[in-house]
Amino acid sequence: MATRVEQDRHYFCSPGACVAPAPRRLVRGQKPGACVPRATWWLRTRNAAGKRVSVAFKNELEALAAAQKVEAALVLGVSYTPRAAAVQVPTFGAVADEALTLYRSTMSPRGSTLANHRGFLEGHLRPYFGSKPITTITTLEVQRFIAATRNALSDSTIKASLPTLRMVLDHGVKLGLLATNPMRSGERLWRPVAPEPVEAFTSSELRSILRAAREIDLHVAVLIQVMAQGGLRPGEAMGLRRQDVGADGVVHVQGSQGRFGRGPTKNAHSVRKVSVLHPVTEDRAVWRPQDAGAHTRRALDGLSLVVALAPDAESRLWPTSASQFDRDWRRILRAAGVPYRKPHALRHSFASIMLSRGANPLYVQKQGGWRSATVLFKTYAHYMPEEAAPASTSASTPPTPRLLDAAELTLFKGTFWFPGRFMRQLYQPGGFPGQGVICTSEMAACFDN
Repeated sequence: MATRVEQDRHYFCSPGACVAPAPRRLVRGQKPGACVPRATWWLRTRNAAGKRVSVAFKNELEALAAAQKVEAALVLGVSYTPRAAAVQVPTFGAVADEALTLYRSTMSPRGSTLANHRGFLEGHLRPYFGSKPITTITTLEVQRFIAATRNALSDSTIKASLPTLRMVLDHGVKLGLLATNPMRSGERLWRPVAPEPVEAFTSSELRSILRAAREIDLHVAVLIQVMAQGGLRPGEAMGLRRQDVGADGVVHVQGSQGRFGRGPTKNAHSVRKVSVLHPVTEDRAVWRPQDAGAHTRRALDGLSLVVALAPDAESRLWPTSASQFDRDWRRILRAAGVPYRKPHALRHSFASIMLSRGANPLYVQKQGGWRSATVLFKTYAHYMPEEAAPASTSASTPPTPRLLDAAELTLFKGTFWFPGRFMRQLYQPGGFPGQGVICTSEMAACFDN
């Protein structure tokens, strides 16, 4: 056997795309092995005992240099066994830094998103994986990391942060250091604990919070009332500008205030016009803005005050930081005698109170900017009255289908139109909680126009 240098058969392959030529020799009945992309050069020779030897090199020059030494040893009649130079495999930390730099340069993420990736990398991934060669990261290692991290973080935080690890391992695949991403093997890595039901404030607690807030800081009181009665996220409310306030208590949510300044909303559905006159702080079983009482309409006076104080149309109504608002929030809850919940609980309160009073779920979804009614049901279904629960599959008499009225048609049209199976399910009796709605050809024509 002559000494020769050749590329690996899978040198030009990539994950999921094998372009390797057929092997030259196969034992009868043997099938070619799985495609494993390798940027490797092979030196094929024989040792002193006459057995075939294959030595891998990272480039052609190193392999050719070793082949020359083998040929020289044969001429001199000495024994020489080539050895590949030790390949320096990048560590997880080095690959992670390059992955994050490339992500920032190509994907233009929000500052808060980049900060979350960096925080999880520095706080958890680097201490655990940092010095390990990237090639040693396996599915088992990922599972061990999750098991160790669950002692320090909640399952919801881990679930939200694992995309950082997945991004780093994807980059390792692109560099040719990993054949596949161990997090994309199809195997279930873990089963997060089901989240606890959201904790919302009652109407009585909301009134206590507003009373305490007005005694401490009137501007913060207006901010809290707008969040509670409009279902706004804290960042959305603090990102409101003077030009975003319209007539009759309607605000236009177009951005969100974060740690790194004003940025876009959480998603496209979050850009919306919202009334801040939903009477969720009242004990009356009403939910429409037109039913707002005097207590609810105090939000209009507060908005007029903060709008008047804003120097120009681009100015924020509440030029405060998230940390300052958090300190004010804690102080107000202590003064109100209400157990602590995060400011986001005001949004939970809006949805839960509205649904408990029979508000149309699609109206609540549109006002709150949730991605879909499915998300709303999954999170807040336990707040809906029993008579609004989906129809039973028992042999009892099915509900009588009804047609949507003009107001509901206006709500559905252009905001929730998905043809086919989904609409048939939505408009069949019991397909929509408490509605028993059916779809007619006239309604279909309405949506098509």
